[in-house]
Amino acid sequence: MSADENQADKKPETQHISLKIQGAGFPDLVIKVKKTTKLSKMMNAYCQRAGKALNEVRFMYEGTRLNGDQLVADLDIEDIDEDEEVVIDVAQEAVGGSL
Repeated sequence: MSADENQADKKPETQHISLKIQGAGFPDLVIKVKKTTKLSKMMNAYCQRAGKALNEVRFMYEGTRLNGDQLVADLDIEDIDEDEEVVIDVAQEAVGGSL
């Protein structure tokens, strides 16, 4: 077998990303996930640890609200090293605004 065939047999490395979830009045949580992980998994884990229902909070990355059907790779974070943390903001869901 040549060296090229040995490299082809190896599985590609899966890159893990550290997501730091933080917000005022909420506990901080760091979760290490693969880029192919759905954000709903991270959202559910955070809500379970924070003692909140998923419909009581919203998650945002760089000011954009996140959807549970998105993948971590959809966050456009190619330039992040494995030792860096991606900060996800969490806030209480606001209801109202009408008089």
